[in-house]
Amino acid sequence: MTNPIRVLFATAVLPGAALAVAGALENAWAHRLPDPVATHWNTAPSSATPLGVFTGACLGLGVVAVLLLATTAMTALRRGRPLPRAAVGVGAGFAALPAAVLLTVLVANLDVPDWHAARSGFVVVLFMLGAAVLGVLAALVGGVPSAPEREQTANRPSVGLRPGQRAFWAGGAANPAMLWSLALIPVAIALVPAGLSWPVAGWITLVGVVVAALTYRLSATVDAKGVTIRFGLLGVPWRHLRLDSIREATTRELSMFRDGGLGLRFNPVTGTTAYKVRGGPALELTLESGRKVLVSVDDPETAAGLVNDLLAQRITRIG
Repeated sequence: MTNPIRVLFATAVLPGAALAVAGALENAWAHRLPDPVATHWNTAPSSATPLGVFTGACLGLGVVAVLLLATTAMTALRRGRPLPRAAVGVGAGFAALPAAVLLTVLVANLDVPDWHAARSGFVVVLFMLGAAVLGVLAALVGGVPSAPEREQTANRPSVGLRPGQRAFWAGGAANPAMLWSLALIPVAIALVPAGLSWPVAGWITLVGVVVAALTYRLSATVDAKGVTIRFGLLGVPWRHLRLDSIREATTRELSMFRDGGLGLRFNPVTGTTAYKVRGGPALELTLESGRKVLVSVDDPETAAGLVNDLLAQRITRIG
């Protein structure tokens, strides 16, 4: 299979099939289920939800998760970014989670006189394991590893800036999937038997969305004064690197979980600071101190070339 077909199979077909099976079973078993159905358990069933409402919520959440996963994966593939197996597997497993929850509720409520008599919700463990197995299969099929990093050449990136010329570069990157994940995960947990209550899930969702809005994107600028990095919608936290503190600039391909994952990360062993909202191409700045700063932005080649040309102009003026 070609990469696009493999990625679509892993991110859309597999979790979508799980949703289709759950929906088909609900339709076939509707006459054998009480209405409402038990949806949360303590030691015994503790709350119920109308069957149609619960089914619609599970299937709707699953469809949103599948569409988000498949769209994000195909966008990354078109842009030449890697799709780590771990990311594909976790995404597919999460997208299959609503189907697992729906199947749990159906089995626990099947052929009982009313929701108070529903069987134990611990069958959820089996269906969660099924979602995990689906995630592993998706990871094996749909993972597209990054291309090997190219060896650095003696020639540093350049944009051909001539002496006396001025230039300015602005770029950035965003990861909308972070927003969706932090919004949907608490809702998904609230659907799990013995999971969060809806008020608690709502507050966690609100906090998650606010945190993600402050960190899901970043922007960077390059000019004669140096490089400025800003996080989130408010541009905070931010960092300015003076031109005289930078030794050289180049690019690097990052995986999603390299250098500590997403967000603002510092590696005390290597001294590398990473500003990351996604995997893929990144600007790499080597400082005069020997430490490195990584910034996940689109078109890092132009940014690196401009930094190097500005450094060359500065050295020429000093000389």
